Amino acid sequence: MTANLDDYLGRLGGPALLAWHRENGTALPADEYLGLYRDQLLRGLDRTLVIYLDTNFWVRLRDAARGTGSAEATRLLQTLRTMVRRREALCVSQIYSLLEVGKQEEQSLRVTAELLDELTEGVAIASPNDLLRWECAQFVAATVKRDVTHGLCPWTKVGQIHKNELPALPGPTTVAGAQAVLKAAVDSLWNMPFEYAFEQLGWDTKNKLGFQIDDEVLANVEKRKAEQQAKGYTLDQVRASEFEQQVHAQLMPVATELLRSWHTARSFPEGLSALLRDQRTVEHTAVEQFKARSLGKLLPGTSIKTELYALYETDRSTKKPISSNDWFDSSHAAAALPYCDVFLTERNLAHKLRQVLKADVQYGCEVIGSLEEAFARFPAV
Repeated sequence: MTANLDDYLGRLGGPALLAWHRENGTALPADEYLGLYRDQLLRGLDRTLVIYLDTNFWVRLRDAARGTGSAEATRLLQTLRTMVRRREALCVSQIYSLLEVGKQEEQSLRVTAELLDELTEGVAIASPNDLLRWECAQFVAATVKRDVTHGLCPWTKVGQIHKNELPALPGPTTVAGAQAVLKAAVDSLWNMPFEYAFEQLGWDTKNKLGFQIDDEVLANVEKRKAEQQAKGYTLDQVRASEFEQQVHAQLMPVATELLRSWHTARSFPEGLSALLRDQRTVEHTAVEQFKARSLGKLLPGTSIKTELYALYETDRSTKKPISSNDWFDSSHAAAALPYCDVFLTERNLAHKLRQVLKADVQYGCEVIGSLEEAFARFPAV
């Protein structure tokens, strides 16, 4: 092994793990080893009430942990702590949570990191790109009966919250050495706490993780809204047009890659025309089923974001301009609803998801929009 590989593993905190994997051989490939972690995580989640908190709720819990929160927030924190400790529930995060809580100063961030580690145990929904691949694979399997889901998973841990795959190695090594390094890296990444992740950034997440949509982009979105409303487009027209654009721009490149890999691995048993037919079927079915509101739980991320955007673009009752926070809200919803049992968010978004879109029923996820509703759902333990 090269020295730079040793340094790389040292940064992950895994020299002892590397020695163990070297000693115990490399019969199990690294990708299968990662799969064992995923399988164990999925089994645990299957028996647990999975709760997603948006950033506002994490801030309320942080204040309660610091002793500066409301009595209601303090009560909710105590209840969640007890439920997690009893293995009755688990709170989970996603990269959007990381980006938003990272706007805090170090002192506040340290308290939040402790809370995240305690209530999530490092469990996170996969990154947006990984979720897109998973959801495309699920749709391909359901539509053209090609199983392209191997190696994909909608869940991960904080160490791989940005990318749910084996890390790239920074230098040459033997096959056996690479497998040992990769498996030791998986051990390190899947047991990494939030506190360690923030520490690696020097607790300067406000600058290093800061994310805002450019004002120019937001202004262009507002301009488009005004133009679309001037043309008199209906909600159905906007949602259909927006979804079709997303299918062309985001879904089909991923679906095409998955299908091409499937056909190539089997040496095109039905000929090249079968690949082209599969692509056309996937694209047409996605667009038509969304228009007909018959997708069910398939393609949830794209569908939820599209539905919320269409409501915004056709809303003539409010003059409030769109903001980065609105983008984060829709991103939280798109991650939480398909994969969690309960979603705690702000009141206005909860109203849209429940009363307008009926998304809580569609995806089988309770949507809670206030502390009062949370108390009703989670009585004091």
